Amino acid sequence: MKKKAFRFPMSHTESIIGWVYVFVHVFAMTYILSALNTYVFPAMGFQLNNGYLNLLYYGIGFVFLLTTLFKFMKQSFADLCSNVLDTLIGVGAGYILYILLSYAVNSFLGLFLTDLTNPNSSAVATETRLNPNTMLAIGVLLAPIVEEILFRGVVFGTLRKKSRLLAYAVSSVLFSIYHLWSYLIYSFNPVLLLFLVQYVPAGIVLAWSYERGRNVWCPVFLHMLINYISISIEISFGL
Repeated sequence: MKKKAFRFPMSHTESIIGWVYVFVHVFAMTYILSALNTYVFPAMGFQLNNGYLNLLYYGIGFVFLLTTLFKFMKQSFADLCSNVLDTLIGVGAGYILYILLSYAVNSFLGLFLTDLTNPNSSAVATETRLNPNTMLAIGVLLAPIVEEILFRGVVFGTLRKKSRLLAYAVSSVLFSIYHLWSYLIYSFNPVLLLFLVQYVPAGIVLAWSYERGRNVWCPVFLHMLINYISISIEISFGL
C-alpha cells in the first residue's frame, strides 16, 4: 500500500504570520501582559491573578490564530474528517508512546537529579490547586489549540517541507525552550538545562501524531488528552 503524503494546507502568507506570532507568543507576550498587569490594569481599577493572566495570554493567542490562520485550521479539519481512523490511532498510540518515552527520559534524568519536578511543572501544579476550573479551560482547550497550531502547524509543518529531521529537531527544541526560558533567564541554573529534556518526548510524539493523522487537530486532541489526565490527577490527588 502506498504511504499517504503528509498534508500541510498552509499558505505562504499564513506561514509568515505564523512564524512572527511564534516569537511574539513565546518571547514577547509574557512581558507585554506582565507590564499591563503591573502598570495599566491597576490604573483601571483591577489586577489579574496568575490564573486569569494565563487565560488572557492563551485567549489572545486563540483569537489571533483563529482570525489569521482560519483557512489553515478549517482545511486541516477537513483533512481530519477524511482521516478519522488515522487521527484516532495518532491520538491513542501517541499517548501510549508519550507515556513510555516520558518514563524513559525521567528514568535517565533520575540518575542525575533527586527531584524531577521542574519549576514550570511546579507552577502549573500550584495554579491548578488554586484555580482548577481556570486551569482546565486553559490546559484542556486553549493551550493545546494555540501551541499545536504554532509548534506543530507553523514550525514543524513549514520545516518539514525542507527536512523531516530538521522539523522534528527544531519544533521539539523550541517547544522545550518555550516552557522554561523565563526560568533560565531570571535564575539560571545548569540543572534547568536538564529539565528541558523532559519536554522532548511530548515534542516528538505530538509531531509524530501530526504526521500520522495528517491534520493538525490530531496533535491538538492528543495534547488535550495529555493535559486533561495530568490536570485531573493534580485536582484529585494534589489538593
